[in-house]
Order: sequence, then structure tokens, then C-alpha cells
Amino acid sequence: MSTSYSLEHVQLAAQLADLKQEHYHTLLTLNALIAILTSKGLVNDAELQRTMNRIDRTLEQLIANLTHPKVSVDQQR
Repeated sequence: MSTSYSLEHVQLAAQLADLKQEHYHTLLTLNALIAILTSKGLVNDAELQRTMNRIDRTLEQLIANLTHPKVSVDQQR
């Protein structure tokens, strides 16, 4: 195994560790915000679930449109 190949693996593992740490911090922050908002009565579980579902549908549609773009009539000519 070459040294550069090994170095690439080490760098990739370090990047993955950084991403895991960022992901954990993001989830921790999000959970703290949700706890504060619900404890103050500014949002309830049902409202949160509806909003999550709406955002999920929107993002799924956006991803679908990006991965499978519709061909317009002008593009077919």
C-alpha cells in the first residue's frame, strides 16, 4: 500500500470524524431550541410534526426535481 493512499485514508477518516462532531453539535443545538420553544408554549408537538412533514415533502420534491429534471417542450426540439 502506498504512503499517499494511506495518507488519503487518514485524511478521509479525520474529515468523517469532523462531520460526526458537527452533526452531533447541530442535533444538540436543535434539541435545545425545541425544548426551549415547547417549554415556553411557543410550539407544540403537533405543530412541530406538521412543519417537519411539510419541509420534508418540499425537500424531497426539490431533490426529485434536481435528480430527474422535467424536459420542457422547447428542450425536446
